[in-house]
Amino acid sequence: MAQRVESDISVQQFGFLSDGNGRRLRFPRAESTQVEGAAGAIVYGAHDTAFDNLEGRLDTLRWTADAASIGGAWLRDPDGRFDISVERVEMPRGLRLVRADRGVEIVAPVVALSDVKLRVHGALRSAADPPASPASPAVPAAPALRQHKLRFLDSLSGRIHLTVKVVLDLPVIGHRSLDQELRVPIQDGSLDFRALDDSLDWLEGAFIDFKQDADKLALVWKVPIFGSSHELISWTLDRDASALSAFGRVPVRSLADFAVGSGRPDKKRKTLQAFSLDAIDVALSLLAPHSVEAGGGVIMFGGDDQPGMVDLEVTGSVNDRGPGALRGAIGSVDTTIKDVELGPAKLTADRLHFDGIDQLEVVFDGFRPATATAIIHRVTATKLSLQIGT
Repeated sequence: MAQRVESDISVQQFGFLSDGNGRRLRFPRAESTQVEGAAGAIVYGAHDTAFDNLEGRLDTLRWTADAASIGGAWLRDPDGRFDISVERVEMPRGLRLVRADRGVEIVAPVVALSDVKLRVHGALRSAADPPASPASPAVPAAPALRQHKLRFLDSLSGRIHLTVKVVLDLPVIGHRSLDQELRVPIQDGSLDFRALDDSLDWLEGAFIDFKQDADKLALVWKVPIFGSSHELISWTLDRDASALSAFGRVPVRSLADFAVGSGRPDKKRKTLQAFSLDAIDVALSLLAPHSVEAGGGVIMFGGDDQPGMVDLEVTGSVNDRGPGALRGAIGSVDTTIKDVELGPAKLTADRLHFDGIDQLEVVFDGFRPATATAIIHRVTATKLSLQIGT
């Protein structure tokens, strides 16, 4: 893989060493206004950097420093798939930059980052939705359920408020608009769908209903008295969720495996004209420690003395067609990360603490997320390892 690191460096003195540890340049104090590099197609850089006791080997890529501060840094993909920028970086216990098996690796015992901005575009396809392939068989295998990897949500507590809006074109009745407010308390990572069903307004509840059967929970519509039921949206339940549903509850993680129905009793009539989740208002916290597989690695939320996530607040709306968005903020997130990949970057940290995620936005195309943006006030990491490469 092609690699490149360029910088303008200002020093007052330097030394040259050649011994059993190789040939090296040593700078007691080095400052740079601009550093730029590339690992394959991925580009990165920093400005207004300062290093104490900077040392670089001449026979290989290996730079170390006893302490470092960076006025700003960035990492991006030229195709616009992701863009990460940091307003300021402090590494009071030094760092090491070396060649890695996938580009370059930055290792630091302690890192503090201020005002981090992360944007991911076009990379939010779920593992449950693999891209179509010309070589795919005529009858593809059933996709894996997302909820299997979301068991860390089993300690969620809080509430979800939203309004279900449905526009139907019914025989004889014609166009019918249904707006149903739902108030969903979350306890131990699950919700009571029977109580939710009982809370439906009398008039709207005559048209809209919740149905649970074996491994499926569905929100359905029907014409009162003589009509049959048709799915608006359904959720597939795994074995544990199906067992819990016998007691009138389903795990929140099961909501990730949804399918939007056509809402049509026959193919000649487009009965479901529009379906949206509006006035979404979410307040949740993740209290007990849990782990989740993500990006080829593992993320553990929380620990013995720290909750995983505090004060997640989300508002917005999404619909079955056209644009939508969810916006929110998080009080704090505490994690341990092992070999998690985000595009060309692989991240490992004994502890990665996010203090104040001031802005969190996910833009949707229909019910599918298309772009995610997060602005984080402060991030602290211990025993950080960041590999950059393709």
